Amino acid sequence: MSPTTLPAMLLAVAERHGPSEALVDGELRLSHGEMVRRAAVVSTRLRELGVEPGDRVAILLPNGWQYAVGYFGVQLAGAIAVLVNTRFTRPEIDHVLGDSEAKLVLTDRDLPGAPTIDAAVLTADTGETADPAAQPGRQREPGDVAHLLYTSGTTGRPKGAMQTHANLMFNAGTVRDRLGAAPGERTLVAAPMFHATAIVSQFVGFLANGACCVFAPAFKAETVVALIAAERITFFAGVAAMLRLILLKADDAGADLSSLRLFVMGGSPVPESFPAQVAEQLPDLVLGNVWGLTEATSIVTYTAGAEYKSHAWSVGPVVDGVEVAIALPGEPPRDLRDTVGELCVRGPVVVAGYWGNAQATAETFVDGWLHTGDVGSIDADGFVRVLDRLKDMIIRGGENIYSLEVESALAQHPDVAEVAVIGVPDPIFDERVRAVVVPRPGHTPSEESLREHAAKLLADYKVPVEWRFVTELPRNPSGKVLKRELADAG
Repeated sequence: MSPTTLPAMLLAVAERHGPSEALVDGELRLSHGEMVRRAAVVSTRLRELGVEPGDRVAILLPNGWQYAVGYFGVQLAGAIAVLVNTRFTRPEIDHVLGDSEAKLVLTDRDLPGAPTIDAAVLTADTGETADPAAQPGRQREPGDVAHLLYTSGTTGRPKGAMQTHANLMFNAGTVRDRLGAAPGERTLVAAPMFHATAIVSQFVGFLANGACCVFAPAFKAETVVALIAAERITFFAGVAAMLRLILLKADDAGADLSSLRLFVMGGSPVPESFPAQVAEQLPDLVLGNVWGLTEATSIVTYTAGAEYKSHAWSVGPVVDGVEVAIALPGEPPRDLRDTVGELCVRGPVVVAGYWGNAQATAETFVDGWLHTGDVGSIDADGFVRVLDRLKDMIIRGGENIYSLEVESALAQHPDVAEVAVIGVPDPIFDERVRAVVVPRPGHTPSEESLREHAAKLLADYKVPVEWRFVTELPRNPSGKVLKRELADAG
């Protein structure tokens, strides 16, 4: 029987895969057995500091083994981890700590007024021993909250999504079945651990299946290329722009990336020629596409390999055990095919709501359905297409324009490396379409050539009327383009 909570999973992993490598951070290497032993010591220390089951313990740390051991120590103590965005300002951090009523903060920062613990002290190996099986986390139930992931707050103050042990263990099964996590597999965690992809699918998902996590402090192409080559990384998750940079740096350095078997992208527009370009350098690398969100734990849809290539417009079919339906304005979600509406999710991936926020929970989680705020459709074969965020949809003269559709069209232009499309105020049509383009190295696309290209693929009202050319797009730590910054740039 598969474990149903994180503490139970840790005990099972230590028993089955104890001697095999679990965590790599620079020169430090920990086996699964050693990782769980250290986590049990952290749990014991937390309990000595007064942490009881159900208490919230915040983690404000960069990627690394201390984050990993500290997180699992919180779980073995039966507490709830609060994963704090390291890029938050002090007022934002204060909001998260206050909203979650965190009892302690595991950090390497000076936070005056906050009950902090020095991560280096808490996780230091002093030779202590503690029995993982004797920790109070063993009593946690599948429906209990494991951690709080705070949303970015683009539509208000950050809200803490309550991801349960059952959510995380279900997703770990998807990671095993669809992403191939297994003993001997090695994933490079470069996305920040306060994002669902890193903490849920890579960290928990791969470790739960006996694999190894190698940490990078952040995404930097030179570092990532070196680690893939040296650590024989088999799996990486990011956006297409990251893979493009990885291939460029690998070519310059003559690095061997042949161990990399699967690169999963997060639904960003990809030029039609991109898979062929990747195949020239890494012929055995499989490309995949995924759609998910924090409120749905991590993975909702997935496609890879030949299926991905033949459905490049899609984020794939829904994973086993999960449902996706379409909600039209004023109507409940239902099984509508080839109809554009709000994508809604139901099943074991849907989180328990927002911590301490009954109003936001009631607005987002209705009759078992998560209203995602994403606009899309489902075709007759069950392949999901994501067109836009509801808040990012452009309305020009009463016509709905989906930014992803325009971006996908422009990405096919041979001189375009990346593109983001936004709506900006217009005195006559309410909004007009602006395209922000990153040219391919050595290329200089003109507005005229791009406009002509777009006009061949899009209705006239969807063709951008404003063009901006930049060297790179602003992104958050997980690689998502910050469109609000593009709109504010004027």
